[in-house]
Amino acid sequence: MARQNHSRMVPPIQVLLSVFLLICCHPARALAASSQAGQVGYELHYGGAGDPRVSLRITPRNPLPAPVDLVIPRSYPGGYSFVPYDDFVEDVHAFSPDGESIECKKDEDGPRWAIGQGSEKIARIEYRVNVSRMEDRLRDSVESSKIRKNYVGLLGYSVFGYIDGLQQASVDLQVDGPGDWPVLSTLDPRATVLKGTVKAHAASYDLLADSQVVMGPGVQFRALPGKIDLLMAVYSEGDEDVDAESRLAREALDRVQEYFGDTPFPAYTVLLELLQPREGHEYDFSQEHDTSGTFSLSLDGATNAHSPDSHHYSALFNYAHHMAHSWVPKRVWGAGYRPFNWELTPVIETIWFNEGFGRYAGTQAIIEGLPQEERKARRERVITRMNGILKDAPPFIKRMPMTLLSQEASFLYATDFRTGMNIFGRGFLMAAEMDDRIQAQTKGGKSLRDAFRALVAWSAKNQRALQVEEMTTIISDSTGVDVHDIVAHWMEAPLR
Repeated sequence: MARQNHSRMVPPIQVLLSVFLLICCHPARALAASSQAGQVGYELHYGGAGDPRVSLRITPRNPLPAPVDLVIPRSYPGGYSFVPYDDFVEDVHAFSPDGESIECKKDEDGPRWAIGQGSEKIARIEYRVNVSRMEDRLRDSVESSKIRKNYVGLLGYSVFGYIDGLQQASVDLQVDGPGDWPVLSTLDPRATVLKGTVKAHAASYDLLADSQVVMGPGVQFRALPGKIDLLMAVYSEGDEDVDAESRLAREALDRVQEYFGDTPFPAYTVLLELLQPREGHEYDFSQEHDTSGTFSLSLDGATNAHSPDSHHYSALFNYAHHMAHSWVPKRVWGAGYRPFNWELTPVIETIWFNEGFGRYAGTQAIIEGLPQEERKARRERVITRMNGILKDAPPFIKRMPMTLLSQEASFLYATDFRTGMNIFGRGFLMAAEMDDRIQAQTKGGKSLRDAFRALVAWSAKNQRALQVEEMTTIISDSTGVDVHDIVAHWMEAPLR
């Protein structure tokens, strides 16, 4: 909350390394997957000149025995909603090693194309994605990729499908745009902008899908070095001070990095879209990705000489909030977040951690750089707002325990924002109560920041979801302050 003949495309990418493959449930699909022990090549082509579509090619290292399924996402990490990206896929074709066409049949209900049968072998799959139709029909600006004059901004999960069973295969990506256009893939660990063609690598489909592709002479780029390098990619349809905006994002990233205290990736990319509003469309939401963020705003959110006095802090907070998500939950997560289900909206029991604790970390990262009195006042204003959200909630939401509310928000977070607001509100207030107790009992020697750092270190070592009891124990042990009763209180329905 993801397409004709590709005669213009470059030859399939040749790949060399091997990885373990995820075996799927259907026996025929399992045979196909187990026979493919190498990387998968992805090619994305955009011809320019007003073309509303992008073209894709998927090439496994070795031809796959049929049948296989091509799957297009209907959900994305942190979206908490159903988005039928398969509605915008056109002209699905598959070919054998000798170039013979292979039948592709769309599932009536799911986002799948069944490809091939019997003794056939599949060498490549090709399709197109109608991005302009996607933006027309998806009214939430942050959910849709975009093609505008001199600009293409693509969300990975909206255009990249996968061959079922090969989600864990490593990926080589090549992106081709018009020869004189700057092109960027956020998979590039150094966030390098090249002309015409860019190549990148992903350890799995999940990382490919959670990346972005940006191209076009309408994009302004700014590189700002730091402990984590920052690359700004800004497309604006109005007055925008890109240098001032870049300084705000640089400040936010520095504060978030300092709060968590580590550098888990070398570079972070901000894709900022400042758009003339279209009737019926919603703007001013942002979306985190693995090492980047999409900030898709109306022109009212631009940084310029006309920005209101409150703009500086609100922009800082928005950047910090979504940058913090590159740690929580991208690198420390609770039950239900991974492995991610791209076909169906996954049921996640710990959205309160993803959104509430992530929001708290972003808030603290920003206000810790302020004078003491202002820091205190801003924190109290946020806490008052969160308490107000909970107080004004309808009775049936007040009666929901945390896990149930999180499960509901898995589908309805933004669609029925009562679920979203109340789940992040409860999570934020739980984190704030922990932080207050930790700082009081340690006389300021420890804070929840120490617990966040311990949680990140634990997840880096163990590479799995934290259970609530494990999370509570790590927070308690890392700070020397027991918070089990705080968690128990908030996991119930605290205002019931």
